[in-house]
Amino acid sequence: MNTQSFWQKSVLFAVAAVIGSGIFGISASSARSAEPTPVVPFEKLFARERGDSKVLRFNGFSGEIPGKRIKALLRSGPILGDRVLLSEDVAVYFPDGYIVQSQARLAKYVPTPGLKANQVLSRANLMKNPRYNLVVQFDGVLGNECARVSYAQGFASLRINRSGVMSLVTESPGIFDAVTGEPTTTYDVTSAVQPVFMGNKGLLPDLIRLCQSGTPKVAGTLTAQK
Repeated sequence: MNTQSFWQKSVLFAVAAVIGSGIFGISASSARSAEPTPVVPFEKLFARERGDSKVLRFNGFSGEIPGKRIKALLRSGPILGDRVLLSEDVAVYFPDGYIVQSQARLAKYVPTPGLKANQVLSRANLMKNPRYNLVVQFDGVLGNECARVSYAQGFASLRINRSGVMSLVTESPGIFDAVTGEPTTTYDVTSAVQPVFMGNKGLLPDLIRLCQSGTPKVAGTLTAQK
């Protein structure tokens, strides 16, 4: 990885050590011990949109999420309320009361207000997703792509930013492509500081090994499931 800076190498090897030792049961309390706590991806962009400087951080207390930013309570298994959808359509997960993961789905087209995906019958039921412009911010916010593989019907990649936040990005065909007649790409972004919270224990180690090898290219098709 001649083109990677020292901090990227350090993060990769630290993450690989955690995965290699099989420590996937790390408690949220150990996550809270990390200082300083990194900012959740895209939060600084959202703060600028709002005109303030308040951002959510990994390992930050969920009780500090402003009520006006909570769009919906989401269910994680049998539990309702340990994951919320923010007004910017980013979900944050806090199983022990502290934020450990964020997820965002970025599709080019979304249903018009008031409609669900299964109610879309024509292009007239769709609108361009105003959040799709976040895709061009990936390098600056999520860090440069250090590994990329064929995965399912698209691709998967791993990015690590300067704060040590890992982001698994999967790319798949847009679910409304048949309706619009336009091929598009939907990006699913899962970010966390610790691999235990990434949610894909099969795919993540393979991507980390590719990052360590210094060859961030398509390396066949991985069949690991989420």
